[in-house]
Amino acid sequence: MTVDTATPAVTIVAIVVGQVCALLSLWLRLRWRAQQEREQRQYLARTIEAVPGGSRMKVDEQRSDGHRLRIEIICGSTGTQEGRG
Repeated sequence: MTVDTATPAVTIVAIVVGQVCALLSLWLRLRWRAQQEREQRQYLARTIEAVPGGSRMKVDEQRSDGHRLRIEIICGSTGTQEGRG
């Protein structure tokens, strides 16, 4: 290889490697985020299963992506019933 053909070849390889690294980092981030979402769903499912019957739950979810998920669980009878003043 001469100097004239080596420079474009090195440039092309550098561009390709840069693009591959960027794509790999996006893929890894997506995998990590999917794993976090899966763990959160499993945690919420276990939490909901653990709530005793007759309880009420309030869910306050914000998202887009300031996250925030707030769950309030009110166990048993609170002295009032829905539908009655």
